[in-house]
Amino acid sequence: MKTLWIHIGMAKTGSTAIQFFCKENADVLAKKGYGYPALSFHYPGISKAHNGRFLLGMLIDENGNRDLEQEDKNFQAGMQMVDELFLEYDNVVLSDESIWRGMDMEKKNLWELLMEKAKKGGYGIRVIVYFRRQDKFFPSNWNQLVKKQWSQETFAQYTGREERYFLNYYDKLERMASVIGKENIIVRRYDGKEHFEGGSIYSDFLSAIGLSMTEEYTVSKEVRNSGLYGNTHEIKRVLNSILKDRDRKVQMFLMERLQEFSDVSQENYPSEMFSQEEIHEILDRYGPGNRKVAEEYLQEAGGELFDNTVKDVPKWEKENPYMLDDVIRLLGTTSVYFYHETIRLKQELNTLTKQTNKEIRALSNDLSNLRNSIKHPLKAVCRQIAKLLKPDTSAEREE
Repeated sequence: MKTLWIHIGMAKTGSTAIQFFCKENADVLAKKGYGYPALSFHYPGISKAHNGRFLLGMLIDENGNRDLEQEDKNFQAGMQMVDELFLEYDNVVLSDESIWRGMDMEKKNLWELLMEKAKKGGYGIRVIVYFRRQDKFFPSNWNQLVKKQWSQETFAQYTGREERYFLNYYDKLERMASVIGKENIIVRRYDGKEHFEGGSIYSDFLSAIGLSMTEEYTVSKEVRNSGLYGNTHEIKRVLNSILKDRDRKVQMFLMERLQEFSDVSQENYPSEMFSQEEIHEILDRYGPGNRKVAEEYLQEAGGELFDNTVKDVPKWEKENPYMLDDVIRLLGTTSVYFYHETIRLKQELNTLTKQTNKEIRALSNDLSNLRNSIKHPLKAVCRQIAKLLKPDTSAEREE
């Protein structure tokens, strides 16, 4: 039976790496009967590699209101493209990590709509979802918001909105299963390379959709959605308050400077955003549901969904003795950047100056010749006539 594979995240579980891998290897996948289409829809700030965004991506109209009509047009057009792809492929793959959260917010009837389309199109639906331990998801997602979305929320403020992230994995899986069937949901762990089939996120995802990693596939650039560690996330959070125009180039500049010493900051101040007691409380709260996921979706009776080891490190505190050092490092990396940029610009200026001077000298000679021609027109004409009348002796020399 033809199959529509939908990778739904969750966020911060290697989705970007999976999407760019599939996009880069679309031709290889096509030879194996799997279409990974680069659809033409535009969602601001979203790469074309997120080819499943049309399923529930929000759009805002010129008045700042949600454009439900255009969202539905995109959904219908996208599903029409899926139908057309099935004329060529037995399998179509879509991916977007926002689906995990959005199916309970932006489009609560998503699975009903998709099942209706699948029934009409004569294909099945299978869903792949990666899960991360809940206490690790919180800091990683907050880090992402601070890093790329100009968030000024403190970590404490962010965790106060826990219900938005639907971290009771079992309950949410059951809601999906009631529509598409439990047998059509593939759960994978994002809990260390030892849990990946074949040792990498790429080979693991391929195995989830029924393929194996071979030498045909390429990973030309390892995609790493680097975070901010140590004190660098707090520095960036504070800097977000002055980025009024949200210039992405300024954002990237600051990120690059901070990431130059992010690992050093983490090494000097190893810490977690939660205390050990808070982590244990989170694991206890979600533990029963996680064990049900392991038992019912991974067929691991009595097993744990995650390694529940808690690191013996302190909770991160803003008033820590390493903050001043990291602020100085930011000043240092920024100063070094501008030093090298100044040297580069000086070299460019010297090159341009030499080129300009050369062109000025050539122009000066041309002007001098023109001036002489104007002052002595008869001499200039005679010189030209003499050149024309001068015999060509080159042929005689050859004889």
